[in-house]
This record gives sequence, C-alpha cells and structure tokens, in this order.
Amino acid sequence: MGIKVIHERNICIGCAACAAVCPSHWEMADDGKSDLIGHTDNTNDIQSKEVDQTQFDGNMEAAKSCPVNCIHVEKDGERLI
Repeated sequence: MGIKVIHERNICIGCAACAAVCPSHWEMADDGKSDLIGHTDNTNDIQSKEVDQTQFDGNMEAAKSCPVNCIHVEKDGERLI
C-alpha cells in the first residue's frame, strides 16, 4: 500500500514546526497555515499524498513536531502517528 501523509489543515494553528523540520514537503501559506507540498487530495480541508520510503523520515518528524497533531502518517494502511 505504501506511505500516505495526511494533513488536517482545518486543525492547523500555523506554528510552522512542520515547515521548519521538513521544508521539502511543508510550506506556510498566505493564510498562516501550513500546506503539504504536492498534495493530490484536498477534500474538506484535508490534504494528503503518497510518499516513498526516502520521504518517510522527514514527514514523520513533521508529524511529531505538530503540537495539535494535525499531521498523520500511514504505512501500509496503519496509522503510525
């Protein structure tokens, strides 16, 4: 199944921790909230994208850095964070 990163943007408080630890996948938008760069889905303010193993560690660090837990990483259908 692979690795999927999910961002509940509606919960984001705009602290920029994700963009600081993983700038290749996270950026701050004009409205002060973070965006998952290259997301392929944006339904009800939830962004997601599939990533490969080389992108796993950075996105895990971004998820761990989020104080409101709005970033999730799933691997083979199992939510890791």
